[in-house]
Amino acid sequence: MKFMKWKTLIITCAVCILPILLGVALWDKLPETMAIHFNMYNQPDNFASKGFVVFGLPVMMVILQIICCVINDIMIKQYGERKKFTTVTKWIIPIMAIILQVVTLLYGLGMMIDIRRVAMLIVAGIFIVMGNYMPKFDYINNYDVEAYKARKINRFIGILMVIMGILAVISIFLPPVYSVVWLFLLIPYAVFCIVYGIKVGRKNEKND
Repeated sequence: MKFMKWKTLIITCAVCILPILLGVALWDKLPETMAIHFNMYNQPDNFASKGFVVFGLPVMMVILQIICCVINDIMIKQYGERKKFTTVTKWIIPIMAIILQVVTLLYGLGMMIDIRRVAMLIVAGIFIVMGNYMPKFDYINNYDVEAYKARKINRFIGILMVIMGILAVISIFLPPVYSVVWLFLLIPYAVFCIVYGIKVGRKNEKND
């Protein structure tokens, strides 16, 4: 696979497994069974062995990162590179791997961390950053949509993404139920994006 950006793949995968070092350093202090999933009230509802948390979770993140990089590089080969957007997408999983693993280990040590707020903050960051770059992302142009139409669609999606990100941040300071409400808002968000894209595309066809 000559089209693969191997340097980025190796570096980002290395970052994904870095938390293993912290887990090994804290091994003797960690409980044998650790929480790996929480409900909206910050109560653990799924558990796993210490070994799986320390070694298994980072390995799973590496696998996800490999898939992410392969998909990105295939898109680059077919449609050309959008460097800033590609950089952002390739670093989402490594950053998440570091934050989530550290939080999980600290919670295992007895630190009372609000997982819901941490998760929503990560999601908010992704939406705001990705929304900022969406107007520069014109792969949709390769699906027979003129460049200026593609920019218009992506600008609309980007604005909505930023708004959703801001709402996610606001939910952090409100009761947990508001984070659930935010999740349900993803449905109309997706519908608005699809309908707007179709509307702009059809208008383009009529003008032709």
